[in-house]
Amino acid sequence: MLTARGRLALLLAAGMYVAAWALGTREAYAPAVGLALAVLAAVVYVRLVRGPFRFWLSVVAADPDRRRAVRELLELEAETRRQLDAAAIRLDDGVHAKHRLTAYHDFFVERVREGERVLDVGCGKGELAHDLVVRAGAEVVGIDNDPHHLAFARERFRHERLRFVDGTAPADLPGERFDVVVLSNVLEHVEDRPRLLRELVASAEPRVVLIRVPVLARDWTVPLRRELGLDYFSDPGHFVEYDEAGLRDEVAAAGLRVTELRLVWGEIWAAAAPA
Repeated sequence: MLTARGRLALLLAAGMYVAAWALGTREAYAPAVGLALAVLAAVVYVRLVRGPFRFWLSVVAADPDRRRAVRELLELEAETRRQLDAAAIRLDDGVHAKHRLTAYHDFFVERVREGERVLDVGCGKGELAHDLVVRAGAEVVGIDNDPHHLAFARERFRHERLRFVDGTAPADLPGERFDVVVLSNVLEHVEDRPRLLRELVASAEPRVVLIRVPVLARDWTVPLRRELGLDYFSDPGHFVEYDEAGLRDEVAAAGLRVTELRLVWGEIWAAAAPA
């Protein structure tokens, strides 16, 4: 069924086409036809794709093999989530919408003092690093090993107090002192996490390490996935996902103590200081 907005767009396209024909203005044909085709595509999707897709999902759910039905639906959910993440990045022109919706940058910004030097390990596209510069007044060095992420960061987030370095921690650490070390969604991608923390503290000598990691028990499908033999981490590149005790133990093994910890949005946000 065509929405009111769709009907309006179709009428507008038809009006443009008729006006172009009456006035002999061929330049208006292309946008009119393009708009009409876009509306037609939306109608085709709604009527010919979404309906059958929903029916197919109901068929999958009704599979007599109940375990197979649940496995298939969970795998579809994971693929849908991957596509949703990609769409959420396009929505905000290359920056995942979670950066503004969850406001997790605030946790880091509020714990960095003006003029401090910050090392952002695994800085990705530089979104948080840039906020630490412009909102906290810090001087930031971001390190990452993804050339596409670094290219985006250097193009989008230019500032005299912000520098991006190509490398992997701990092997390619700058060898400079920093007041704050940031590890935002990084530890879970590292196999030997206590070693990384120890080497970061030894190299940077920070007053505080700010950490953000995913929680394992984020919803009821996690134990269900594990029961059915499916991947149950939120990302296939994770070596671990956390509970509060697990993070405290890893931090302590690196000679740090947790001074603050929050559970929010299926994540742990924490601050740790040298013990």
